[in-house]
Amino acid sequence: MPAHRTAKPALLSRLSLPAIFSLSLLGYGLMALWFPLVPYINQAPPSDIRSFAPTLLGGLVYALLVIGLFALLILSFHRAERSDGGSPRPLYFILAGSLLLALPLLFTYPINATDIFRYVIRGRIASVYGQNPFVVPAASFTSDPFILLTGEWANETSPYGPVWELVAAGLTAISGDSLLVGVLLFKSLALACFSIMTALIWSLLPKNHSRVAYTLLWAWNPALFLIFVVDGHNDAMMLLWLMLGYWLARRGRVVSGFLVMSLAALTKPIAILALPFFFLEFFRHMAASRRRLALAALLGVPILTWLAFLPWAGSHGPLRTSIELALRLVREATGGAAFSPPVWFFMALDKSVPIQVFGRIAQGLLALAVLWLLWRAIRDRSALRGTADVFYTYIITALNFRIWYAAWPFPWLLLDTTNESPDLADRAAYRLRAGFWFLLTSQLSVIIYGHLRTYLFGGDHRVAHLVGVPFVFVLPFFLARLPSPFSLSAGSQKSDTLTQTYSEGELNS
Repeated sequence: MPAHRTAKPALLSRLSLPAIFSLSLLGYGLMALWFPLVPYINQAPPSDIRSFAPTLLGGLVYALLVIGLFALLILSFHRAERSDGGSPRPLYFILAGSLLLALPLLFTYPINATDIFRYVIRGRIASVYGQNPFVVPAASFTSDPFILLTGEWANETSPYGPVWELVAAGLTAISGDSLLVGVLLFKSLALACFSIMTALIWSLLPKNHSRVAYTLLWAWNPALFLIFVVDGHNDAMMLLWLMLGYWLARRGRVVSGFLVMSLAALTKPIAILALPFFFLEFFRHMAASRRRLALAALLGVPILTWLAFLPWAGSHGPLRTSIELALRLVREATGGAAFSPPVWFFMALDKSVPIQVFGRIAQGLLALAVLWLLWRAIRDRSALRGTADVFYTYIITALNFRIWYAAWPFPWLLLDTTNESPDLADRAAYRLRAGFWFLLTSQLSVIIYGHLRTYLFGGDHRVAHLVGVPFVFVLPFFLARLPSPFSLSAGSQKSDTLTQTYSEGELNS
């Protein structure tokens, strides 16, 4: 152990977990004051981080605030490792702390994404106008009081699944013509999903001294608060279905668990990438006489999909509506270009090669990677590891990266640290550290592409890409290898009470 690490416990002992929590709460309170939701909620076009922090100094202060909140999470992690959370009921302490930290963020403007406004507007297409959001775009309702908040997506139909649009219609039926109530309802929904996932992670992690600390990595994570509470992203519901299904399957309810997982793809279609990995793991570890249950789950997914699209079918029919949604998502994935690794190569070559070429190459690499990961899954590789990998593979091959994508691999990296093998534990710990730093670098990318591009790079998007892509996608893997105060030791999550190997009795109960 390096010498600077030996002094760490003495330094940390000066600051209790409640004190660290109080400092974190102060930081989130500052965000609510700096980026207030209520005064700016009807502003069109929607605001972003540069609207509230228009100077380079303002951007750097925001970056320091985010880094500081991550530093406090690291302190919380190490303090919790030594004290089990300082509470006789640590899960209640974690959940209560998470809700308190999130409370000011409910009233914070969605500074890094404005999708939540479109959730409200698309929900109103069904609840107010009685139309189909998969067929009719928001631009058709020019008299809607919130139409100016749709931005460049006004002429697009919904890119989400039918389950999400049913939920959105229900929430906007409650909020009516109040945009503030609608936004708060969607934020509260994401927070509820986030809190339930905290409880599921707690239940799935081994019952040892590190359980509190590892749960805090999820429950008090600044990037996840920004994604799920500040921005209110529906990725929270998508991940909840996947995690709830996995939790059910671990308790022997494989068919119901897999069907619940399929709701994730019906909420946000990208979740379909995860389903084959979990199905293969469930099927592989079931007794031969019970494998028909897994096949029943697989056959149940098309039925569930048909039922979910049925309310939106109209004259098109459920099948055609679902196919049109899939084709639309493929077009979006292969068209246009924003901040992403493929676009880095496009910029590095000074745009001398058409972006469509890089798009096709990226598609081919994604397809090959998915096939390779599935082959490894067939050969008994963990579904947790495969899911994290396939999500990250999509992230680095997509032409358009959004900072909330960084949340997709993280829960599976966190749960993957329960591997028993010391070799696997070392690798899982490294992967988790990389995923943690990826959450931070992705959040800081808004400063690179906003403030630094404007004030230091002369507005040059090419320079911003050449700097930003390595910072976001490469730096986390180096940070994960360097000595740091955030150190996950091999086997720290090992437990005899919960392993990644399914017992036959557990699945047949």
